[in-house]
Amino acid sequence: MSQQHLRQRIVNIRNLRVFLSVYELGSITLAAQALNLTQPTVSIQLRQLTDLIGMPLYHVVGKKLIFTQAADTLAKYTNEIFDTMDRLEIDLANLREIKAGTLKVAVVTSAKYFIPHLLGSFCQTYPLVDIVLKVGNRQEMVERYHQGLDDIYLFSHLEPQMEPHSIQFLPNRLYPVAPKHHPLASQSHIEPKELLNYPWLSREPGSGTRFAIDAHFEKLNLQFTPKLVIESNEAIKHCVIAGMGLTILSEYALEDEPSTELAKLSIASFPIVTNWHIVKAPLKHQTPLSEAFIQHATNKHTDKGDIST
Repeated sequence: MSQQHLRQRIVNIRNLRVFLSVYELGSITLAAQALNLTQPTVSIQLRQLTDLIGMPLYHVVGKKLIFTQAADTLAKYTNEIFDTMDRLEIDLANLREIKAGTLKVAVVTSAKYFIPHLLGSFCQTYPLVDIVLKVGNRQEMVERYHQGLDDIYLFSHLEPQMEPHSIQFLPNRLYPVAPKHHPLASQSHIEPKELLNYPWLSREPGSGTRFAIDAHFEKLNLQFTPKLVIESNEAIKHCVIAGMGLTILSEYALEDEPSTELAKLSIASFPIVTNWHIVKAPLKHQTPLSEAFIQHATNKHTDKGDIST
């Protein structure tokens, strides 16, 4: 089937949108719910698209959809089509001196404490903008970065290849924390080596927070070996309150829901100071809208200090 013939036949972009939703969610049922369509409608549009492509897009094994190589290729180019349409919308809006369109932002879970406030103020400045926000663990966001699925990414720890595309914009201080009645909580000066006498709770290896902690303890020539690894800051806080150990958390995680049951420890060489970075998608054309968001984020920090939560 020639490219021109396919271009002439795929005249309903809705089929592509339905397909991409099924592909990303891995489920006809979930895609139907997300698109507010019935399952038969979604199945019919997939069948129509399959007929146009001339190759199967998926197989059903048990109750799971297994996508074909044709589906992988179609998803890649469908994303490019929608990205081009988004850029067209934004550029046309800018010709009218209006910032409008869709901005895709992907952030690691630790950024969820301040990203709503940052996006909220941005949307107040540009009320015609739609935001698509993806929140996930570091591995998921790194994969999205490599696939170029979003316009802007927020990371506290950068991969080497991200550095040329990154802008440092917000400090991220990590504080050691204990239950308020812990023996260390009342001390005004604690040597780091004393920490080895207590059990520790920590985020998972690979997270930005854990990377910063491991690097800091290595500089102190101390071995950081957590007793319990938990993939949730909220769960870590509750475990600390329950007396299961000490932890190190971002100031934003601590300020999000301040607890009178937790105490920051006064330890030499702490807090650990890291930074949040805005990372541009290197595989995508940077639109005026994404540049406006970067300027908004950096100006907000420069003018007002840390983003208030």
